[in-house]
Amino acid sequence: MKSDNCGSIGRSFGIFLAGQGILSFGESARFIAVTILMHDIAGSGIPAAAGVALSALPGILASPFAGVIGDRSGEGRLLILLDILRSLAVLLFLYAGNIAQICLLIILVSISDVFYNPSRKKYVLEVTGKKGAFRANSLLTGAGGAAYLAGPMLAGFLTDRYGPAPSILLSSVCCLISAVLTAGSAMTVKMKKHPAGKLHSCEPVLSGLRDGIRYCRKKPAIRELLAASFVLGVCTISVNLAFYPFAFDTLKVDAKGWSMMITIYYGANLLAMFAAGKMDGSPDRRSGRTFYKCLAAVSLIWLLYAVTRRYALVLLLQFAEGTAIAVSGIILAARLQTAADREYMARSASLSDMMAGAGKLAGMGVTSLIIGKRSFIDVFIFCGILLFIFAINGCTGQGRDMSRKLNCSADQ
Repeated sequence: MKSDNCGSIGRSFGIFLAGQGILSFGESARFIAVTILMHDIAGSGIPAAAGVALSALPGILASPFAGVIGDRSGEGRLLILLDILRSLAVLLFLYAGNIAQICLLIILVSISDVFYNPSRKKYVLEVTGKKGAFRANSLLTGAGGAAYLAGPMLAGFLTDRYGPAPSILLSSVCCLISAVLTAGSAMTVKMKKHPAGKLHSCEPVLSGLRDGIRYCRKKPAIRELLAASFVLGVCTISVNLAFYPFAFDTLKVDAKGWSMMITIYYGANLLAMFAAGKMDGSPDRRSGRTFYKCLAAVSLIWLLYAVTRRYALVLLLQFAEGTAIAVSGIILAARLQTAADREYMARSASLSDMMAGAGKLAGMGVTSLIIGKRSFIDVFIFCGILLFIFAINGCTGQGRDMSRKLNCSADQ
């Protein structure tokens, strides 16, 4: 099977997809177990929010270097190695006895994610080709959604009954299974040979990083996606930081209630997969407008969080938010994969992660400032307004680009 001859989804991607679904299942179980563990130790949802904030920090410094490594190394081998290392790191949560130790482990796992994501995007592109990128990202999102339908509920039950240990062990095993299935996927597909423009092993990392930055600056489509990553980073981390005390301290959810929220939110990825499947398979300008419309919908949902205290309504809003965020994520990933040349794929993806990380850092500062003077409810309002303005501006820009394109076609 050649990697770029068609947009079809073959056996190699099917094996990889199964591994990613199992990996998401384990991640969902670990997320529930670690969140409840932090809440039980501290007696508040604020430390859990701090853990989310800390997990964003590695992406700011490590993402660019992760892209360089992803572009110069074998994607499949790197994914397998990272799955194995993550499996071992997850086990250390069993020995964490305080919030500081848990936060350090969250950072450690987050670093592995930073190096994992760019190589995963590049590997998917190698296996499916650009024509299959949109469908592949839809299926990956759907697999994650299916995993989150079962993982959080199972982890909530296990954590409530037996403590966090069973869910943490389950997460570790899932990482190992993902490594095995990724290895099986890599054996069934013949990757393209590296083109002449690829980084050589003797080339300095910083030189490769500068080259990647210059490349992204010259590509208007990639610059647009990097800006979107930054704004989403600002808004999503701020809303997440506010949502933890909102859920635990205002709504008074327990382990089962929290797992239900996570199930609803991430389980919506499955619906997003079918919704994205109704769109044109190529991430063109129409999908760009859909991207900004999804962001506008999310902004309105965040504003509704500020005025509701009903658990059932929050679950409904979580489902709508999860669907819109997932669809926009599918479009963002596919547009990045098709806009970037193969030899710059991992670096483009890592710079997107870096911009998201920088946005998260800015979002943490904004959130601290708002909560320090007012309350976390005002965070929902601020982020809702900011994202709505960005989405409207994006939709307007997409409309202008489409009009220019149609006028040029008419002139010809």
